[in-house]
Amino acid sequence: MTLLKWIGMAACAAVMGAVRDLGRRDMAVVLETACGVLLLGQMLEAAKSALDVLPAFAQQSGVDAELTKFLLRVTGIALICELAAQLCRDAGSGGLAQKVELGGKVVILCACLPLVRELSACALSLLD
Repeated sequence: MTLLKWIGMAACAAVMGAVRDLGRRDMAVVLETACGVLLLGQMLEAAKSALDVLPAFAQQSGVDAELTKFLLRVTGIALICELAAQLCRDAGSGGLAQKVELGGKVVILCACLPLVRELSACALSLLD
């Protein structure tokens, strides 16, 4: 039922944005952005219950808690950068959207360096 509510909100905003787009593009962008923020807030609220259960799953499976935090952090960075890039595209700035995506990839790469270092040490210890 929640998914249908989200789809309805998005469809209403798209229709209102299309009608608004006939006259003032700036108002359509503001409307679509506001609807996007509302949808994102509702989705995060719905995802909170899943995120609350995730540490218990990680503990039961034997996965290190630091690895779980790392995966959540990288996933959050990717989602935020994708949202920002889509907002830039909606505003008509495709070039800026590409820069945001590139910046997100660089931040994710930098966040992965400690993991890569740990994997390299593990691989070297296996070779010895």
